[in-house]
Amino acid sequence: MILTCPSCHARYSLEISVEDESARDLLALKGVEVSARIWPLLVAYMGLFRAESRALAWSRALRIARETMELTADHAVLEAALADTVEALRAKRDQGDKRPLKDHNYLKSVLKSCALRRPAGFAVETTPGVAPRGKRAAALAALEEWGGSDWLRAGIAQGLQAIVALNLKGAPAVDTVTLSADIWHATLKTKLTVEQVDTPRLSQAFGLLFPTLTEWPQPKQLIELLPPRPERAKLPSIRPTDEQLAEGRAHLRALRERL
Repeated sequence: MILTCPSCHARYSLEISVEDESARDLLALKGVEVSARIWPLLVAYMGLFRAESRALAWSRALRIARETMELTADHAVLEAALADTVEALRAKRDQGDKRPLKDHNYLKSVLKSCALRRPAGFAVETTPGVAPRGKRAAALAALEEWGGSDWLRAGIAQGLQAIVALNLKGAPAVDTVTLSADIWHATLKTKLTVEQVDTPRLSQAFGLLFPTLTEWPQPKQLIELLPPRPERAKLPSIRPTDEQLAEGRAHLRALRERL
């Protein structure tokens, strides 16, 4: 449906407006309804609904995300179930079964299994000395360790973890994924320099990048999606009063007389 702006008479699609609103609502879920631990797994799970040759519409991605979070209030179980689901279905795709998901039935069955185990918590890292299951799990663990406590590296690692989980064409191997992260860091560290300002910008850019990917991205693709920095607050202009101007002139006259 095409609408016309009553002010400038520009024509635009109502569907595009709805998609823009869905994109904002989806990104707003992170940190509010979806924890930072579940977010990359949820992004990877949403990618399972995408056909190989098509991008996933923002409105559908938002619906999938909300339906997923409503499946259970136990986020520890949901986290484990999402990880197992993504790993299993990505393995099927590696073997040639590239059919996209149509519903949540597979995840629901995995949720029942995970609920019986009742994990106290789930993380990419496993018990010390025990290797993570699967190549993607190992890559996720490697990125988690690479991120460390540095805010920029941690932000890059979190974004790349979600991309690794998507199992995209051209993704680096497990033993080179941190080298790829080094390249991202070297490219972005000149663009992102202030933690308080640039951390949310980095997160938003990755959020915009995820649904568009069909193959492993380059750092410049993320840079193009970085939102602008917020404008700095400007000091209000102060106009001197007549009394202040007169006082200043008097000081100048006194200085001239002394000279």
